[in-house]
Amino acid sequence: MKIATFDLEIAKGFPDGGNWKANAPLGITCAALGFSDAAEPKFFHAAPQLSRDACCELVRELQRVMDAGYTLVTWNGTAFDFAVLADESGMARECAELALAHVDLMVIVTFQRGYFLGLQKALAGAGIHGKLKEVTLNDGSRLYEMSGKLAPELWAKGEYDAVLSYLREDVMPLIKLTQIVADAKKIRWTSNKGNLTSVDVKKLFTVRECFDFPLPDTSWMNTEPAHREKLIEWMPPLADFLSLNDSPRSIRELPLFAYAEQEPYWREFRYALKHQ
Repeated sequence: MKIATFDLEIAKGFPDGGNWKANAPLGITCAALGFSDAAEPKFFHAAPQLSRDACCELVRELQRVMDAGYTLVTWNGTAFDFAVLADESGMARECAELALAHVDLMVIVTFQRGYFLGLQKALAGAGIHGKLKEVTLNDGSRLYEMSGKLAPELWAKGEYDAVLSYLREDVMPLIKLTQIVADAKKIRWTSNKGNLTSVDVKKLFTVRECFDFPLPDTSWMNTEPAHREKLIEWMPPLADFLSLNDSPRSIRELPLFAYAEQEPYWREFRYALKHQ
């Protein structure tokens, strides 16, 4: 199996727990594609940030990667990376199609458990070293608590190598995690209470396939559970995907929960699914 992993860093930060859409456009400073058959990722980067044309080329590169037979994988790429790329490229339909067709390991967990899981926990559960925390700055000093939150500020200061090093360690370990998950057919982690936890992964489900999972029991949760439709609310309406000549089989590849039940195209969509 050929695996490609994808991640990006933004040019404009936003508050922890804040709604990034309220702070958009965020801009993209750099993005990386990791490959299971290559030692180093392919980077896309520019200062101060990628142009609209460069973001469009990134979308086309992701399309080429999937066309070449790679299984494209992210961690939370559905709700964030592809959404930001759609905003920056203006290619919302193309980004939505990529997002639905790719494997988002966090979505596999979230749709079965009803809550979000950080990549760090999943990496630790697979015995993989965590995300890069220590980077070297241009003056030779070392930063020991690197994070995605710091990436926009560091990029603006010209600390390109530090940010790219951090980005590399987002995509390359994700390849190893994906291989372990595919072999073990599980994603494992330790809960905040110290309990060993896992979800079954019979196959590397695409995001589209994850919408077929039954809704999990979240009655035990003290906080608001993760709502599936929130992850894809940035996608264009169903009608925007279809032409008059589209068949029900093309509709089958679209999400199930993003659209209001009372809308006519939702009813047509459900009908088409049942009559294939």
